[in-house]
Amino acid sequence: RYPYFRTSGSPSGSAGRGTIEMQAGIFTYAWDLEATGYDRVAGELAEAGFTSINLATAYHAGKFLMPRNPRHRVYFAEDGALYFQPDLSKYGRIRPRVSAFVSADGDPADRVQRAAASHGMVYVAWLVCLHNSWLGERHPHATMHTAFGDPLIHSLSPAHPDVRQYLVALVRDLVARYEVAAVELESPGYMGFVHGYHHEISGVDLDPVQQRLLGISFNPVEISGATEHGIDAERLRSRIAALLDACWNRGTPVMDAGGPVAEVSALLEDVEMRAYLAWQQDQVISLMGQVRDAIAHSSPATQIRHFASMNAAAPDESTRALLQTGDAILAGYALSNDDARAKAEAAQALGKDTWGMIRALAPDMTDPGQIAPRVQAWRAAGVEGIDVYNYGLMTDLMFQAVAAAIRS
Repeated sequence: RYPYFRTSGSPSGSAGRGTIEMQAGIFTYAWDLEATGYDRVAGELAEAGFTSINLATAYHAGKFLMPRNPRHRVYFAEDGALYFQPDLSKYGRIRPRVSAFVSADGDPADRVQRAAASHGMVYVAWLVCLHNSWLGERHPHATMHTAFGDPLIHSLSPAHPDVRQYLVALVRDLVARYEVAAVELESPGYMGFVHGYHHEISGVDLDPVQQRLLGISFNPVEISGATEHGIDAERLRSRIAALLDACWNRGTPVMDAGGPVAEVSALLEDVEMRAYLAWQQDQVISLMGQVRDAIAHSSPATQIRHFASMNAAAPDESTRALLQTGDAILAGYALSNDDARAKAEAAQALGKDTWGMIRALAPDMTDPGQIAPRVQAWRAAGVEGIDVYNYGLMTDLMFQAVAAAIRS
């Protein structure tokens, strides 16, 4: 159904070697495509050797500096928006925000799909799953909660039935109505406490242990569900709240000599705490299983790729189980050529297709000369493809270096 590989005889005319080229995708935003023109960008990307356009199809807010954009050099994105026209009858209590770029005349997903196909490429949907402050603000009951009961609106809870219904409806809606070669799933689970929120203010010096304790979610649905599985989640919540309160208001440390103090270590290693965290991870895994089944039912040819920043350490059991719900692993942005090889090896050991990733932006990369060796390192490691971040954020010098490396 989808031309994952392109020969030198493709409509783009991007090569003349008569060989099958490695897959290469590039992350893009609708505001860049709208400003420059979908067909113009697609032609430029095909000429550069890319085989897919990876559109941010469900995305969060941001302030973006765009060196090459002909309309805006600084852009503030809509928060938590979809860049396709959803069928709202398919959604439940949580209904999506639709981007202003979607109108009766069409939407970015359809325009990307058509422009990509006309140049011998495919459309890949880059989906930010549960990181959605716009929805979290409107549905705080369905977000992560701290041990004090405060909603963390930047992260929807994967255990909440409203959230699960929303995400499954979203992917089913998308792949049933558009020609989607692959979905790349970002933030499918718990986001943790630290987010970098707009005007985020904390008068407390939050060390890593405090951040970890604040990032353990106790949504009432999670407490109830874990309790039904024989876990005293309420007692765990109370213990964490007491430790943090004593730290903040009585000066009792939770961290010493670079690690948690004995009382915190005992809590984190407690059998019930480990069972509670495992129960939460099971919610993430089962949700991704539902997403997999929804995509398989609506569009069997659509591939599922999970973002997973691999490293030399073997992933834990829950991470392996999560990655098994997909077809491919996006192995993470390599910080060096050696890191690319190590990430590829770690991902390939899990028996899934592996994609390399390059962030062609500062601070990861500041010299165009870094690009070609990094692309070659991923290729030498035997990856199926390479995803590059990000079309609109790169300078022209970096984009030209990426294009030359992909074509080589």
